Amino acid sequence: MILGVLVGLAGGWFVKDYIGFSGFSLGDIFAPPWGGKPYVRILMLGEDNTGSKRTGRHGLSDTLVVLAMDNNTKEIRAVSIPRDTRVEIPGHGTCKINSANVFGGPELSREVIQSLLGVDIDYYVATSPEGLRGLVDSVGGVYIIVDENMHYNDRAQDLRIDLHASPQKQLLHGRDAEGFVRFRHNKWGDIGWKIVNGQKVAAGRVARQQVFMRALANRILALPTKRERAEVLNDAYEKGFIQSDLNLKDWGALADLLKDIHPEKVKMAVLPGAPGNVRGTSYWIPDMEKIPQVVAEQMKFEGGTEEDMSASVEVLNGCGVVGAAGKVAEKLKSEGFQVTRQGNAPDFSYDRCCIITRKGSTPGVLRIVKLLNCGDLREEAEGKGRPDVTVIVGRDYTSM
Repeated sequence: MILGVLVGLAGGWFVKDYIGFSGFSLGDIFAPPWGGKPYVRILMLGEDNTGSKRTGRHGLSDTLVVLAMDNNTKEIRAVSIPRDTRVEIPGHGTCKINSANVFGGPELSREVIQSLLGVDIDYYVATSPEGLRGLVDSVGGVYIIVDENMHYNDRAQDLRIDLHASPQKQLLHGRDAEGFVRFRHNKWGDIGWKIVNGQKVAAGRVARQQVFMRALANRILALPTKRERAEVLNDAYEKGFIQSDLNLKDWGALADLLKDIHPEKVKMAVLPGAPGNVRGTSYWIPDMEKIPQVVAEQMKFEGGTEEDMSASVEVLNGCGVVGAAGKVAEKLKSEGFQVTRQGNAPDFSYDRCCIITRKGSTPGVLRIVKLLNCGDLREEAEGKGRPDVTVIVGRDYTSM
């Protein structure tokens, strides 16, 4: 939802109606976005139809995705959390995570997910089936490949799914888009795996939700003008399609971050775990040993993409201190980088470290800059036989 809607603000076009955003004050204009935080995490939550506007009761959460953004590298990653994940909910004992929204709305859902992942979540953006349908219809539908027949009826939730598989993209309007996102009545259910072209890929409702978010983002980016994209957001708020605790300045900062992002390049993962049954109730049982690794990569940006990590790195001693290059090389190896060579620089006159990239300022290169606390980043043209990245260790290597 964020990847789609918020690009409407890109370019700084605001209207006075946005002053109604949560927590906005004149001082926000002069404050740094996100309070100056290097990373920002936002919970995206989608309710089902079991709530009630009349009583203010929240429904079960069908969609839970935590989006993380690195404000330095402009990289975005995400973790999807299956709705049946078994967790402890304060005051309610062991439950499926989707019931946290019923007990305490997005705020309690955020609290439970923070405990599960072990990281802070700064904001939330929530929507309902009605909001999802309205938003999709407001942009004229989304283009999605439906890879299997999907048929299901639930009168209690006013949910009717009737989608037919096709190798070509189909234009799905509100009702059908909701059906695509919520369907789970096949062998994969919420989350599973299948082999495609020899590769193991995620399948099931969680995987389709990620497909939908990218499709919505691309659809809104296709609107011809900034004004039209902004009007989508304004209309969504006025009609209650989305709710959030983001303030005006942070919406603008988020839009500025997202305007150059390609949705297909957003790295997504699923909370590690497996289906299980506890005393007759089916759950997604989280793998508590594997979660820290996924959180480190997806929520803390400790490691680049596979392409970044496969880049060749050489480490050269530019300070003359015996063993300096070896220590830095070991540090990079421990973080997953491919150190292909280490040796001496042409001379030992480097007071400070220097990083030379021949692949541009990729997230992986910026990760090395951060790891080594190195402020001297230079770009050179690619050359045959030359490594993708050269690290020259200076006399400040002890602070790395």
